Amino acid sequence: MIRSYLGYIETIEMISRRLTNTQKAEILEAFKAGHTTNVLAEKYSCTATTINRTVKTLLSDDEYIFL
Repeated sequence: MIRSYLGYIETIEMISRRLTNTQKAEILEAFKAGHTTNVLAEKYSCTATTINRTVKTLLSDDEYIFL
């Protein structure tokens, strides 16, 4: 992935891999504790979309909306 800002180009390596069940549980707990998807994405070397998708699959629709 390449990002450009203020005339600088930054290359970000995104490794395509699956999150382990342990990582998914950690993500869910951190999300419930108030960590943002961007912070979690950086910590687990994935995208914020992956974090959202992971949390949504582990929670019911009502639980997700509540958070």
